[in-house]
Parts: sequence; structure tokens; C-alpha cells
Amino acid sequence: MWHEVILVTTVDIDSSADDVFNRWYNEKHLPEILACPGFISAARYECETGQPRYMAIYRLENENALRTPEMKKVRGWGDMFPYVRNFHERIYRKRFEMTPEK
Repeated sequence: MWHEVILVTTVDIDSSADDVFNRWYNEKHLPEILACPGFISAARYECETGQPRYMAIYRLENENALRTPEMKKVRGWGDMFPYVRNFHERIYRKRFEMTPEK
């Protein structure tokens, strides 16, 4: 099922912290984010052909999910900040959807 709004983040991480970063993101950061009101799901990807190396896609009920007190508390990189490079964040609203005919 498609939702109206997604948040896409991309980032490179200093190679010295790659394992620590992935463990932190998967075990701490994602669960904290998904516990915030308005967040429906999240998925992480690793780029195979370029940079930034990592991408996360969050499905949101609406853009207000980014402004809750819970989200403001957990948003950001925490202890990972010194290793973050080339970070970008974008919000996308669905314009069109097509499903294959059966």
C-alpha cells in the first residue's frame, strides 16, 4: 500500500564507523523513529553504484509526523554525528500511482 508522504534521507558515513553506525541505526535509531506518532514504516538501503552510500525511506501519515515532540526528541544523529558526511533529507508527496493489470 502506498502512502501520501515519504521522508527520504541519504548519508555517507566515515568508513571507520561503518559497523557501529549500522548497528546503531538498525537497533536504536529506527525503533525510536518508528515509535513516533505518524510514522508507518521504514526501510534502509545501501547504494550499489555510487554515493551517498545509505538511504532510508520512511512512510508517514502526513508531514505533521516530523513535528511531534516525540520526533523532535529522537531526530538527528546523536553519537554518530562526527562520522556523518553528505547528509540530505527530502520529503516527497505522491503524485501518481499505477499497479499492474492482473
